[in-house]
Amino acid sequence: MKVRGSLVKESTEVGADEGIRTSLRLGDSSLIIGEVRSLEAKALYEAMRVGALANVVAGTIHGASPYGVFDRVVNDLGVPATSFKATDCIIVANPVRRAGSSKTHKRVIQLTEVRKHWLKDPEDEGGFVDLLKYNVDGDKLEPSEELINGDSQVIKAIASGVKGWAGDWDAVYDNILLRGKVKQELVDVANKNKIPKILEAKFNSLSNNMFQYFSDRVSEEVGVPESDRVFSLWQRWLMERIRAKKF
Repeated sequence: MKVRGSLVKESTEVGADEGIRTSLRLGDSSLIIGEVRSLEAKALYEAMRVGALANVVAGTIHGASPYGVFDRVVNDLGVPATSFKATDCIIVANPVRRAGSSKTHKRVIQLTEVRKHWLKDPEDEGGFVDLLKYNVDGDKLEPSEELINGDSQVIKAIASGVKGWAGDWDAVYDNILLRGKVKQELVDVANKNKIPKILEAKFNSLSNNMFQYFSDRVSEEVGVPESDRVFSLWQRWLMERIRAKKF
């Protein structure tokens, strides 16, 4: 379904806000909205509040920090502050630069959880909790103490509905590390073999499906998705695909 451009006032096409509402009625889908800047902001938060059938609802918006996103959404776009609580996490991507260089690189610099128990200002009332922060010297994201120690309401809420994870933060965090290890292996193999194609969406989607398949398989055999076994099976599959040039 094609929607009217944000700069076009009159057209036979529906507006972005109505397009979002229509998408919610189309069935069991994830919803990604790029460049949220107008009436579609309220429709986006409507979708987030109803859950969009429990799948991902996400949008991109200009903001240099979690509070910058809050300020833009609430004060500029008119979304009620209470509706902003439907946001679970904010990912911030900014250009970074090395000392003495004019060249910039785009990096994800922050992953922040939005807590729900605040009234007016999430910045002043402890509504923002960083889970990942960018280390400029190491050029990498690092977990915060809150994430390591299990102080994440969002992740705990997800884990509470998964057998083997509910109430066991060590198992949850071990699986987070496993997923990070899988992504790092993809990057290393892509760089070593000079095949950046495997980092693109199509192969990543296949990789995610196979990771889930091996996790389920190991869980059926031993009761839990043991990290070493899952990674070994997934890695073997990856190398077979690379050798066969099926990417």
